Amino acid sequence: MAPLEETSSEAPFSSSLSTGWDSLYMFRGVNQLPGPAGYGSSISWTAFSLGWAPTAQDSFTAATWAAFGLDQTDYKEIDASLTYAHSWGSFSLSTAYSLYAVLSSPGGLYSHELSVSAAYTITRGACTFTPALNYAYTLGPSPGHGGYVDADTGYLEARLDGDLPLYRDHIRVAPWAAAGFNFGYNTTDTFEPFIGADHFELGLSFPITLARNLELTPYFAYSHTWLPLAGTRRDTPWAGVSVSFSF
Repeated sequence: MAPLEETSSEAPFSSSLSTGWDSLYMFRGVNQLPGPAGYGSSISWTAFSLGWAPTAQDSFTAATWAAFGLDQTDYKEIDASLTYAHSWGSFSLSTAYSLYAVLSSPGGLYSHELSVSAAYTITRGACTFTPALNYAYTLGPSPGHGGYVDADTGYLEARLDGDLPLYRDHIRVAPWAAAGFNFGYNTTDTFEPFIGADHFELGLSFPITLARNLELTPYFAYSHTWLPLAGTRRDTPWAGVSVSFSF
């Protein structure tokens, strides 16, 4: 369940193709494929996005994301999203519809979601810092009716992303910090829904430019949950790497 992508460029059309590996499938503070002692399956994934920017301030992005469990080899998931974003200088606001489909379960499990995001980019020389708020609302269906998350639940994330040059134009460092707040979306380790602080996350990635449109990005991340969450250790480190080609 990858973060939503936004596309904005001088050209009216743009696209990207990415593939990657994650040592754990962490999404909104929860280990989605848990295993013994709270650890779990790694995943491989592939994502494709197509963007259209009719104006310098407006953009539409259609994206897909497919993931496969490498230890839990029967796990398969395909997601799709459509995002509209508008910017006013350094401030941007976006709204999106997302469909999550877990194909490995008998009959398949699905979730429809609406989300809204607000972000403000602060530029200091060659460095940027972007605080953002992201809220997702689950439309359903509920478990028992083909869904895997209760309908009418929500999830709020407060996030800060940085982007700083490390070595000329070839290597950057991109730290992030995020705090999640649950509105019934996640459950405790006794499978009880709750409202309140969910987890705190820190991460560090190193985008490496291999060619003009080709980028390699290894990352490391850590999450601490404020409550015992289903299938998730209270303190979880994980890592991954991805390759992205834009055209």
